[in-house]
Amino acid sequence: MTHLITIVSYARTGSNYLCKLIEESFPNVVSHYELFNKQKCHINEYYREILETHYNTPYLYKIADENPLEFLYTVMDKSEKPVLSHKIFPEHLDLNDAFNIVNKSDFLFINKRSFIDVYISKKRALKMLETHSNPWIEVDTTGFKIDFDKDEFLKEGQIYNKWFMDLTDYIIKINKPYVIINYDSFHTMDVESQQDFLKEKLMDYIPKEYLDFNINIYTLNKQDTSLDYSTKINNYAEFIEFVISTNCSTISSTT
Repeated sequence: MTHLITIVSYARTGSNYLCKLIEESFPNVVSHYELFNKQKCHINEYYREILETHYNTPYLYKIADENPLEFLYTVMDKSEKPVLSHKIFPEHLDLNDAFNIVNKSDFLFINKRSFIDVYISKKRALKMLETHSNPWIEVDTTGFKIDFDKDEFLKEGQIYNKWFMDLTDYIIKINKPYVIINYDSFHTMDVESQQDFLKEKLMDYIPKEYLDFNINIYTLNKQDTSLDYSTKINNYAEFIEFVISTNCSTISSTT
């Protein structure tokens, strides 16, 4: 029996870091990343060839898109480790498919971060694709500025919050075990404290013998060391006016 940990997340909420932390912390856990990404299946590289051979195609993202739950079952069936983790994003799965994956999960981590920070970080990464092959991890984005688009921000925020609210409500309704990880508070903790937090939350739902720690771990570095929005946004005055006029604190966070 393979136990399933699902990370409910969104781009730029620290989900890559969390996947890497889980994988490095617990030798009995295999971490996959975006199994259901529409452009590329970000599967653990050890299992890529296994799944490509099984399906007789290198285009795993097409298989995952056609039948997400069946694909996840196959990934779990091929796992050589007793615990599997992965993450799901709103732009990758409709709610019904997300509900089905929640049903299968033994435990869920729900990542939360201010949507202002999510929006800015995502737009910077997309802009940096012009000069970097993979700006999503291990690229210092400090000082890299973008133009804040209020209409784009509001549109994306509505989609983001609706998906999260509906999925979170469903998780609570069916009484699935979960914990919310707040981006800001989680990333003020040192790595050892983060590991202890994960183990404490998982140990009632994942067999304890699978949660032994790996002492020497490698985690991803924080990409932006600045907390000042003026170092991130070209039209900073317009951004501040928008935040004040819309009381943006009420629309800038997940559920």
